[in-house]
Amino acid sequence: MSLHRYIGLVILLMVPFFTLWYALGALPSAPALWLSQLTLNAALPNVLEAVTIDNHQLLALTRFGELDDQVVSLAEAEYQLAFPLNTRMLSYSVPFYAALHFASRLQRPLERFAWGLFVLWLLMFIGIVAVTLKNLMLGLGELLYTHSTVPLPPPPAIALLYQFSTLIVPTLAPVALWAWSVRNTPQGAALLGRNGAERP
Repeated sequence: MSLHRYIGLVILLMVPFFTLWYALGALPSAPALWLSQLTLNAALPNVLEAVTIDNHQLLALTRFGELDDQVVSLAEAEYQLAFPLNTRMLSYSVPFYAALHFASRLQRPLERFAWGLFVLWLLMFIGIVAVTLKNLMLGLGELLYTHSTVPLPPPPAIALLYQFSTLIVPTLAPVALWAWSVRNTPQGAALLGRNGAERP
């Protein structure tokens, strides 16, 4: 398959894969959401009252609120501080990877796709935690660090991890996983303009 035909097939496959991804809501990112929920609840019990999942949204409910534009304890507050996260900003890597992968027509496509999806879920988990920490850092300030029971990265590290997880990983990780999966295949050799035979 020529590179132009491959790109055309990828674009064509993006339509049904992105449609399905949108229709399924939280399901494409469910393992990452579940692991993030467990991790955040366990790591920040003095900061978070609960982490809940509603469709594709993750909501971090804190033990703090606001009163006269000041962050105070929940008992003194007029309302509770909560930070929503639209996980679609991270999970669009799944349909993008699916289009790249299935356009390649590899042997054992489902098995290979499952391995790539597992890696994307791990990266998504890191991204969800990073975005949530960024939201808490901006909303709570030093209270996040003084009430945390586990060591947290400094603010510059959280900001860098947030940018990496939202701007780079969702687009580049699917391409890197695809390139790794086709590196020793005839399809990959044809796209790269060299000879090769597929290896397991």
